[in-house]
Amino acid sequence: MQLKSKHKIIKPNPEDLLESVRSFGYSIATAIADLIDNSVSAESTIINIDFVFNKTNSFVRIEDNGLGMSQKVLEEAMRLGSSNPNNDRKKDDLGRFGLGLKTASFSQCKRLTVATKSLNSKLGVACWDLDYVAKEKEWFLLCDYASNSSKKNINEKFNKHTGTIILWENLDKILEEIKTGTDSDHFYRKIENVKVHIGLVFHKLIEQEKLIIYINGSKIEPINPFTISEKIDSLELQEEILTIKKHPIVIQPYILPHESKYSESNNINRDLIKGFNAHQGIYIYRNDRLIIDGGWLDLDIKEKESQRLCRISISIDNSLDKEWQIEVQKSKAKIPDIIRKEIKLICQKSIERAVKVYSFRGAYLKRSKSNTNLEFTWMTKSKNGKKEYELNKNHFLYNKIKNILGDHSELFIKYISMIEQSIPIGMIVNDFSDHNLLIKDFNPETIKETNTIYESLLEGFIKDGMNKDEAIIQLEKFDLFQNKNRNAL
Repeated sequence: MQLKSKHKIIKPNPEDLLESVRSFGYSIATAIADLIDNSVSAESTIINIDFVFNKTNSFVRIEDNGLGMSQKVLEEAMRLGSSNPNNDRKKDDLGRFGLGLKTASFSQCKRLTVATKSLNSKLGVACWDLDYVAKEKEWFLLCDYASNSSKKNINEKFNKHTGTIILWENLDKILEEIKTGTDSDHFYRKIENVKVHIGLVFHKLIEQEKLIIYINGSKIEPINPFTISEKIDSLELQEEILTIKKHPIVIQPYILPHESKYSESNNINRDLIKGFNAHQGIYIYRNDRLIIDGGWLDLDIKEKESQRLCRISISIDNSLDKEWQIEVQKSKAKIPDIIRKEIKLICQKSIERAVKVYSFRGAYLKRSKSNTNLEFTWMTKSKNGKKEYELNKNHFLYNKIKNILGDHSELFIKYISMIEQSIPIGMIVNDFSDHNLLIKDFNPETIKETNTIYESLLEGFIKDGMNKDEAIIQLEKFDLFQNKNRNAL
């Protein structure tokens, strides 16, 4: 027999709950991105974002040309939790929880106003004013502008066929304090961070010409994390396709070109937001919208300097949000257990390729049929769980010098051993991590020096009895000369 328990309806205190919601962990950049998601879901193709500084009257306005809403639909959209994350959604819907518009906005401002117009409806307006809610201690949604300034900032004419305008006012989180004129510097500095974040997160939609975004009149350019140089392509490894519930998961690994292959002048997307090292790893795209921008998630793969060239794109659709545990801010995810082993294996194979490129100074070595025995200057080996570096004692030039010295080669061998034992690995790693330093390596600036070494060795081999063709074949086996410009020879 089921007991009939007494019950009460306990409503959350509006002010307390809203203050908690304001601490969801958005930055201004991720909050703006969440609002763009709503615009994309409403089939917008053009989005204008304006940051206007006027001290306590500063505001942010996001305007799109999407389908818009009726007043009734708008009021429902302003409800916290306006949709069930388990419900089926449109294929191109970038939302999920029905929280993004509100939580993203409340994280940055205390007054959120939305004006919108759909094809067959009048202009609809709704406003959450958190100060008013706190004063009245009730969930009062204003169905009009909160003030004349709000009306003016949104633009009363609203001369659009359809579309939506979102207005943030009382920017207490963006304007942390108002004291001097320098506040405008902090305000506009934050805009630069937003530009980079938006260019990265929506780069696919921008590249596909599905979306145009302007910030203060400046068109946002796409930032493709797999294209870090305009002149040198990244290496694409074999694409893999896994499935969950018949939904495809497309995995495309990339090996970026080594930094020594391009100069700072054609480096366009190297450091992105967090720095080169931190952006190694997995990039998850959901409906072509970037969710995760690097890192190895829960694969038990540690971030390493030698893996920095490895970036792996994983594309999913919104039907797998639950399996990937996409959260409200759309900035975290977890690899489903059912495909975890397969993805980890793909990552490990890709890392192995990336480490080789990193270790051998970024040269994508292409072996011809006549040259299958490349001779590397440096070799690595593992001993007692530690990796050691040593010069290749089977190298043609090493043995050439040793034979020439004959009985006097002992000093040469000891000197080589001393070089191996004193490699300043810590110093090299530290300097390589400092992006203010440019490490001398194989690049256009050193081609002349490399050519000089090549010519000297070629002349020496010929003097030692080789014919020119034999000498060239031998030199082409040396790793140093694999990508050398020999046009002058």
